[in-house]
Formats: sequence, structure tokens, C-alpha cells
Amino acid sequence: MLSQIRTFFLFFLISFIFFFKSILGDVAFITNQESNMLDIIDLTQKKNIKQIKVGEKPAGIAIDKINKIVFVSNPESNNISKINLEKNIHEFFFAGNSPMSLYYAHQNKLLYVTNWYENKISVVNTLNNKLIKSIDVGKSPAGIFVAEDLKRIFVANKDDNTVSVVDTDDFKMLKNIHVGKAPYGVFSSPKTEYIFITNVQSHSVTLINKKTLKVEKEIKVGKWPYQIAHNKRKQIIYVTNQRDNSISVIDLKVKKVIKTMSDICEYPEGIDISYNQNLIVVACWFEDNIILIDLNNEKLLKKIGVSGGPRSFGSFILN
Repeated sequence: MLSQIRTFFLFFLISFIFFFKSILGDVAFITNQESNMLDIIDLTQKKNIKQIKVGEKPAGIAIDKINKIVFVSNPESNNISKINLEKNIHEFFFAGNSPMSLYYAHQNKLLYVTNWYENKISVVNTLNNKLIKSIDVGKSPAGIFVAEDLKRIFVANKDDNTVSVVDTDDFKMLKNIHVGKAPYGVFSSPKTEYIFITNVQSHSVTLINKKTLKVEKEIKVGKWPYQIAHNKRKQIIYVTNQRDNSISVIDLKVKKVIKTMSDICEYPEGIDISYNQNLIVVACWFEDNIILIDLNNEKLLKKIGVSGGPRSFGSFILN
């Protein structure tokens, strides 16, 4: 019996590793809050290829692209799923209560986590999964982004209408920046000078200069903006508007909306870009699917069903 169990485990391990190594193109990882599943979408084949059971009500996501490790926040079970794709290891660790948004910093291998009900952010050493620091921020911290080159953490405090800026060296508060009403998402990329904030209740996006920490503009978009993807090729950003079922397109050179993609799906939330496949990928919470949009002409290409309640709050494409 023991030898049979070992044989089965070895077969499963080899199959799982072969499964991921056989994927040649980009892969999207979709957190599903209703099914407690992480769905894996092969963007080359444009199909859903696997589901992994995670914790309760998964929402946030971050990826260590070098080591091919996916981190998922599970707010209801108060833990983080850590899925090593190459080694076929799925483990859980504690990173404060009510974990929401995640950011993985490649330089120091730390995972930064917002803790919604605790009004804190947690810092975890991903080499041993140990919590090394808890930092007080504002009320109901949601989105988080780390500008690793500037050694700054940006956190949206939804119930304070502020963004906290924290130094990554000593974890001291540098500044609280007043933005729009109910800031939720915080996004950026190394190819832009701005931090982008989605203000849910003022239906706007705030542009903060990364270096000066000053608000440069607040731009009106659709109702309940949620997440942003930065197109580094065109210097535009895409903003998902939950209650408008739309995406606002903002040109960063002129700092205004130049296009609205209407009726794309019901309650669009997570959004990310696959440059290799020339795709914009959007999680549609109320439709239980994701949609693929052509990055060049912004036309809808395909809808792909997922396991239930997709959100994918964060950067969710592995390339």
C-alpha cells in the first residue's frame, strides 16, 4: 500500500510539473471569491486549463515571476496561499488578519500585505514565510504598491480618503496624501512617473508624482473605478469601472479620458496586460468569466468562463 501511495504521489508530481512546463506562453491567474478557487488561464490557447483550491474568499494576487510562485490573499480564512508552480507546493501562512491586497518586491523578496480591519500593513519574508513587521496606516487599507527603486510603499486608506507613503528601509511613515473619496486601488509600473489611485466614491483617478509625492491631477472616470493597467507602449492607462460596466482609457500625456469602452461585461474588476499575446485581460465579477481584448485595436476577442466570482485584485499575469 505504501509503495502504491508513493507511486501515485510521484505520478501526480510529475504530471503537475509537466503540466506547467508545457505552457509556453503567458498565463493569467484568476482569484474567485465565490468558489474559493484560483483559475489558471492559458493565454496562448485562450482557455481555462486548471483550478486550484485556495483559502476562503480569495481576492488579492501577486506573482514572483522569477521563481514562478503565486501569492493569493484569503481574507475570510486570514491567511495567504503560496503556490510554487515548479515544485508543486501549496502552503499557507499568516500575514495579519483580513489580508486584502498584495505586492511582491523582487529585490528583497518581501511580500507586502494590507490588513483591512486591522488598519495595518504586514511585511513577510517569503524565504521562510515569517511575518517580520506590522505597520499602522489609515482606516481600511485596500490597495498597495511598492516603488522599489524609490524605497516607498503606497497604501490606499479607503475610509480616510488618503494614501499613506511608508519608507521601506525603516518602515516609517513619510506622508499621508489626501486624494478622492474612498480610494481603493493603487497601481503603477517602472515605466511611468505616476502612482494611480482609483477613488471609488468620487468616480475618479488620482495621479500622484512618485518622487515629489504631490497630487498632479484628479481625472473623472466611470462609476466605481476599481483597478488600473498601465500600457507602457502607448503611455495610456485602462481603468475598470465596476458600476458602469466599462473601461476608461486615459492618455497620460494630456491627462484626460480619450475613450470609454462601454458594456464590456458586468462588473469588471481586475485588469492586466499580456504584451506577448497582445491582450488586455479583464475579470468580470458578476458574469463569472474573464474577457480578452485585443491590445492593438481594443476589440473584444473572447469570453472564458471561470469557477465563480472572479476578482484578481493585483498583477495576475505570469509571462
